[in-house]
Amino acid sequence: MKKILIFSASIGNGHNQAAKAMQESLAEVGYTSMIIDTLEYISPTFHKILLESYMNLLRLSPKMWGRIYHNTEKTRFFDMNVFVNKLLANKLKKLINSVQPDAFIATHPFASCMLSVLKGRNDWQMPIYTIITDYTIHPSWINHHINYYFIAHEQLYYLVDIYRHNHAQFIPMGIPIMRKYSLPLESEEIREKLRVPPDHQCIILSGGGLGLGSMEQVMEGLEHINQPLSVFILTGTNDKLYRKVSSQESRHHVVPLRFINNFHEYLEIADLIVTKSGGLTTAEVISKQVPMIIYNPLPGQEERNSHFLLNNGCAVHANVPEQLIYFIKDTLHNTTKVEYMKRMAHKIAKPHAAENIAAFIHNDMKSLAAEEE
Repeated sequence: MKKILIFSASIGNGHNQAAKAMQESLAEVGYTSMIIDTLEYISPTFHKILLESYMNLLRLSPKMWGRIYHNTEKTRFFDMNVFVNKLLANKLKKLINSVQPDAFIATHPFASCMLSVLKGRNDWQMPIYTIITDYTIHPSWINHHINYYFIAHEQLYYLVDIYRHNHAQFIPMGIPIMRKYSLPLESEEIREKLRVPPDHQCIILSGGGLGLGSMEQVMEGLEHINQPLSVFILTGTNDKLYRKVSSQESRHHVVPLRFINNFHEYLEIADLIVTKSGGLTTAEVISKQVPMIIYNPLPGQEERNSHFLLNNGCAVHANVPEQLIYFIKDTLHNTTKVEYMKRMAHKIAKPHAAENIAAFIHNDMKSLAAEEE
């Protein structure tokens, strides 16, 4: 059985989710695979420092992160050949030599860079496939020795042109998500399971990074919406937000949620979602054709994802709580607008991206094997 190593990184949960989706689809075409958290594996200490620095930068100075992201769209911030020292590379090389995989998949730019460095140093012939997990292409994803890049949509070819790369190397198959997002569900059964009253409309507020003050204003604004609502608030690791929402009284049915593995069920019954436009979340939402209100996206990749969604008519964008509440009211009442947003989401969604990428890799590896014979 062919073996594939999937290299991800726990810097944003979306990269790991894409890796899991690929593992699921690769198994269906007969491959065994292993997911490696790249930075955690080669140096837990460095991974902890990098992750904490990144999260603090996003929390304390998102504009600074935006400047770094935009500046590195024009020129690389560092050379990975210098960044990856011999000790770290050798640790990763030892793992690869022990597993002896037939191919590599990278779902994070650091992983793609490291594999590129190692392949160049060791003259490996195994193919590397890079999966870009946003609705944009940042230059940090582009490296030597990569066989193919899988991008979110055909509309991103303009960036391939800007970076002067060959279109044939970039395959627009979408961002891989788990198969459960494309399976039909019975919404009435889901509503009963999640204890949603029959007369309630459903809203999802996604993103524990929303500041407490901002969330308080959002919750106060929802009190002025007369129709009964079930409001599901995804708080993630923000325990303070979870406690605050849990203790706050509301005229609506408000449910704070930390970590869930049935997000697809909540999307099935949602009338709208308020989100910060992370790449994987966006792919999951448009696969279910749920109208989106993008609220305060981070400068950088979330901002780029937001532009893509707005340009394609399946989302609106709010910067302040008052504007957000207005858009929530409008979306709940404006059926014509909702139908248009759903239709546009259906047009750009690629819910079978993981299966299609797995099939492409399978065929490409067969072609490479035939060339070697």
